[in-house]
Amino acid sequence: MSKHTSLYSIAQTLQQNDLFAFSSRTFSHLFDMNSVQVARLLTRMESEGLVARPERGKYLLLGLAPEQVLSNHLFIGNHLVTPGYVSCWSALHFYGFTEQVPQTVFICTTRKKPAITFRGVTYKFIKLKPTQFFGYRREIHADLPVLIADEAKAIIDSLHRPQYAGGVSEVAKALRNALRDIDIETLVKYANALCSRSLASRLGYLLDLLGVTVEGLEISQGPVNLEPARERGGPYDTQWRIYANLAPETLFPEGVG
Repeated sequence: MSKHTSLYSIAQTLQQNDLFAFSSRTFSHLFDMNSVQVARLLTRMESEGLVARPERGKYLLLGLAPEQVLSNHLFIGNHLVTPGYVSCWSALHFYGFTEQVPQTVFICTTRKKPAITFRGVTYKFIKLKPTQFFGYRREIHADLPVLIADEAKAIIDSLHRPQYAGGVSEVAKALRNALRDIDIETLVKYANALCSRSLASRLGYLLDLLGVTVEGLEISQGPVNLEPARERGGPYDTQWRIYANLAPETLFPEGVG
């Protein structure tokens, strides 16, 4: 068997094991090779275009259909950090809650990790406390498995870290679009579980604007800016303790009816 054929047979074995993303350690165990052998072989496979390396020690199987993996940015992002799941703006777009197409893939994790740019796409990692790391599931996206926030957690993560979701105005529009698919009790449960009272105040205020009755939110004891990236201003809502520094017509240009 030629060296060229051998490389393709290895790629075929990886595909048969559904290893479209793998680590050098996994490769070593699968083929019973030491680290030197693994490094040499993967370098050859990379030069042949059979694998790509988004970062040290992590590889993507390209095989004979490289675009299946390279075009699946959610799948790639999901495999750049463990544990991790797709959320915020990326998840809002996945569920069709926003028409805006984010140019960055956002991944929630319990680890601190700097952003990575691979093949022109930036992957940002949002560090959560272990107690906040919940509310995700496995979905099939373009024939590959992805761990992604469920609909309610996508909204909650986005309100918790609006800078990773286009800001509160974008999250507000997504919330409105999501109401038909999300149980309000689940939103409340998730918001309280994150132990962020400012998040709970923002959620309550936005739901109130949308005419949705909500109870049980553990809101802030002090004043909160609706949009944390803007200076304090606008009317003060005493019920939700929110400074509405974004006008309702900015949040919902088409009205709330």
